[in-house]
Amino acid sequence: MNIKNLKPAAVWEYFYNICQIPHVSLSTHQIVDYLKEELERLGYSPYVDKANNIFVRKPAYKGYEKAPVVLLQGHTDMVGSKDPTSQHDFFRDPIKTLITDGWVHAKKTTLGADNGIAIAIIMAIFADRSLKHGPLEALLTSDEEIGMVGIQAFDIKKIQAKYMINLDNENDQEICIGCPGNIDVETELFFKRETKSKPHTTNLRIEVKGGIGGHSGQTIGQKRVNAIKEIFNILNFIRAECPISLIKIDRSGVAKNNIPYECAAQINVNEADVPKIKKIIDHEFEMIRQEYSLEKDIQIICNPSPIKVLPMSAKDSDLIIGVYAGVPNGVHSFNWKYNVPETSSNLGLMETRKNSVWAKFMVRSSYDQAQMRYANRIKFLFNSVGGKATQTAFVSGWLPRENDLANIYQKFYKKTFKKDAKQVLINGGVEPAFVLSKKPEMLGISIGPLMEEVHTKNERLNIESTQKIYKLLVSFLASLKA
Repeated sequence: MNIKNLKPAAVWEYFYNICQIPHVSLSTHQIVDYLKEELERLGYSPYVDKANNIFVRKPAYKGYEKAPVVLLQGHTDMVGSKDPTSQHDFFRDPIKTLITDGWVHAKKTTLGADNGIAIAIIMAIFADRSLKHGPLEALLTSDEEIGMVGIQAFDIKKIQAKYMINLDNENDQEICIGCPGNIDVETELFFKRETKSKPHTTNLRIEVKGGIGGHSGQTIGQKRVNAIKEIFNILNFIRAECPISLIKIDRSGVAKNNIPYECAAQINVNEADVPKIKKIIDHEFEMIRQEYSLEKDIQIICNPSPIKVLPMSAKDSDLIIGVYAGVPNGVHSFNWKYNVPETSSNLGLMETRKNSVWAKFMVRSSYDQAQMRYANRIKFLFNSVGGKATQTAFVSGWLPRENDLANIYQKFYKKTFKKDAKQVLINGGVEPAFVLSKKPEMLGISIGPLMEEVHTKNERLNIESTQKIYKLLVSFLASLKA
């Protein structure tokens, strides 16, 4: 069954069209061109800024002119993550959608429902002139997944809305009223290579693969293997018993806000130590299987490496392994009131450059001072050993507070479904965090249909929930008549 045959037809047709257009972060020009042309075809005058954000207004339905102005908001980019066996090219190929047991998913790749379904819902609302509502604004932002880059470049003064409804939440029974901000930290540790090869040594390639991965906010507390960290844990165990020298860490990770599901290290070791090293790896694999019960497909593979590059010096290898094994990663503190991780970090990206090992961390917290403290720990560690650590982005947290819009929506939800929707703090960044920090007089919520495993090859979107959220949002906008 084609997803274009699902209901509501306009929503699923727009989502289908979005899936046909490559739109990973930093490559949103094609999707922006499509949305701009479609809005113009519908009779609107969209504004597109230099950062590829789209802003557009829809006038009120007759009789709703005095209703409060509402901003609908979502982002146009997606995280490109795939199964290692997939040949999918996120810069060229359409997403191949499938339907299984009431869910839409993709063939061995991320689906991009985060946040393509938000864009589809907003476009469907703007396409239907018969809908009753007050004045609407829509802000479709670019490059959210790499640190809310688009919205930070947008001229917030253009927004006139009293209320902001973001559609980047992933549970239709939740009303998000707060989320963490984030700090990005780029790090480098420098090395020199040996000038000649060592006798009686051999090269090995150790690979962690088959991990689940996942969103580094929403799944950071779910005991999922960070493959980059696990590689350094393994190297740390090996160096405790055998001399080893790093040759390189293969480029790893798909995004700073995604838990890396595979990573590989190439090392130089004494030939006589290979059997012992393989036993250490086998033991670590058994420990992982015991500790990480969700990781059903995780593998640790050790094979000879044909690489011809000389290894790093023993001193530099020791330092790099020790620092990346020891740097804080994962959940640091927990918010017991809202039952979510409060402060955390994710070692999301790594590559070996000409004379350094480079990596990027994303630190999250609802409290600005907490994320600054945690980021400073990382920066101090690297700077104190002669490395380099630079803060490259900062977004304030969105702290929960008494929110009339959330209360109105919550009452409307209960009236409609005869059950409560819960006001929550989520552990994933949504763009009201930035907008409301600049416009504190605004009120905002984040809602959305049920999604699971976003940022992974197992991402899926619930069909019934998508119908529910669209109908609920349309009805709720109609209820806001002044």
